Amino acid sequence: MNIKAEFADRLVKHISFLEEELKDHTQFEKFTRDDYLKDRDKRRNIERWIENIINSTVDISRVILSIEEKPIPDTYREIVSMISTVEGLEGLDADKLAKWVKFRNIIAHEYLDIKWNSISKFIAEVDALYSDFTVIIKEYGKHKLSKKP
Repeated sequence: MNIKAEFADRLVKHISFLEEELKDHTQFEKFTRDDYLKDRDKRRNIERWIENIINSTVDISRVILSIEEKPIPDTYREIVSMISTVEGLEGLDADKLAKWVKFRNIIAHEYLDIKWNSISKFIAEVDALYSDFTVIIKEYGKHKLSKKP
């Protein structure tokens, strides 16, 4: 398999995974602060869901930067921020996406009340933010990876 085909395959897999994760949004939309504070299993599920979405964003961004032969920044946040410099991806709100990358680390270390505020905000923003992200990334992949070298 050539490099371009490998990147295309990885991009498709990461996008598919992200889309599957985003389908759970309606389930988590119903979560309350009480659910989060009192039910350990629900808390673990929602934290893992957020982590999966954010990790997918980083993975997709890294693949795109590799396709474009751009240097890969040192931090995950910078990797996500940099995708808006790619032709065809200028319309992404990469700064907003990158802001959530930092939250992935916070999940493991903050108090439950502090985390819940951020989690409820993530849930409120995820649908609009990621519906745009997946559409734009899929369009990029369709055009960029279908071109002959």
